[in-house]
Amino acid sequence: MGDIREGIIKYELQRELEKARQLEREGRIDQSGRHYMKASALYKRLAKDMPLHESREVFETAAQYEALASTAQKVTKSKPDDEEMPSEVIDSLIITQKPDTKWEDIGGLEEAKSAIKEAIILPFIKHKPSFVKSPRTILLYGPPGTGKTLLAKASSHNLGATFFEARISALLSKYYGESPKLVDALFSKARKMQPSLMFIDELDSIAISRDSDMHETTRRVLSQLLTEIEGFNTKGAERVLVMGATNKPWDLDDAVVSRFQKKVYVPLPDEASRKSILKIHLKGADTGGLDIGTLAGKTDCFSGRDLAALCQEAIMHMVREENPGLESLTSKDVEYYSLNYRPLGEKDFDFAFGKVKPVAGRRDIEKYELWKKDFGG
Repeated sequence: MGDIREGIIKYELQRELEKARQLEREGRIDQSGRHYMKASALYKRLAKDMPLHESREVFETAAQYEALASTAQKVTKSKPDDEEMPSEVIDSLIITQKPDTKWEDIGGLEEAKSAIKEAIILPFIKHKPSFVKSPRTILLYGPPGTGKTLLAKASSHNLGATFFEARISALLSKYYGESPKLVDALFSKARKMQPSLMFIDELDSIAISRDSDMHETTRRVLSQLLTEIEGFNTKGAERVLVMGATNKPWDLDDAVVSRFQKKVYVPLPDEASRKSILKIHLKGADTGGLDIGTLAGKTDCFSGRDLAALCQEAIMHMVREENPGLESLTSKDVEYYSLNYRPLGEKDFDFAFGKVKPVAGRRDIEKYELWKKDFGG
């Protein structure tokens, strides 16, 4: 039952982080802080069940999100835009970690994984002929929820590198003072802690075409970002990689696209990959009464994130049925409560299919395929 419990906690953790980032994008900083605090608590719950050498880093990540939550509350009360940010505030917005995500934790995506593995290894090989150029900037693109963040974390783990989470929503927030200073701080810290991997998610939210109506703050952040990325492309001695991720590559500014030396398409999983992903998310559960292959066939156009959500909805349906009144348990009750469970069945997934729908459709996939034909990947 431990695998199911861990899976539920990780799913809730991801949901809290997504809620926090969405609220940041909307400028609701004080509310985002509450979700970052919940994420911190979930990290601590995961760490308690880990071996000591693994739990230390997870506790450190929990502490960083706790500091971020505290900063969100403090910054909300301060004057926006007209005060310089103290260095400790900037540092608290920079989340670093040593991810434990491995390649085998990611179902399918073999072509994308192969392309990324090759790209990330080359820059770290010292003894190679001068004509072998190694990409230091990689753009991951594809539908939402296909595993772009997981691929970046697996890359960082494979290299033993520090993972830097560059949250565009934080860079653009009007409550965070002079945004270009935060960009500079992020890249400076990545250089100091090399080997490191800088992951810039939601790239399309800042790197849209500069011909469009763009806020001046966004324009300055984009300019600073382009300068920093160009620096990584030209300084061969540094052991730093930059990965960007976008769900809308066609919205990116041409200058941004050209800065990324390697483009990797991260598509929706095919049926075989969906079967593999379902097995990963159902690990530890009794699925004797289920045909995973049949289940995979019913999930056309589901992303990896959609499949994770589907599995968690099915598991929670089972947990609710077997543990009536679960939500009314007190903190003392929880400490001694033993969760009842049974094998997962079709009725659990019938319920889950009613709750979870795929984000992308066939028309979306066609747009990605066309962009790939024009720009590579």
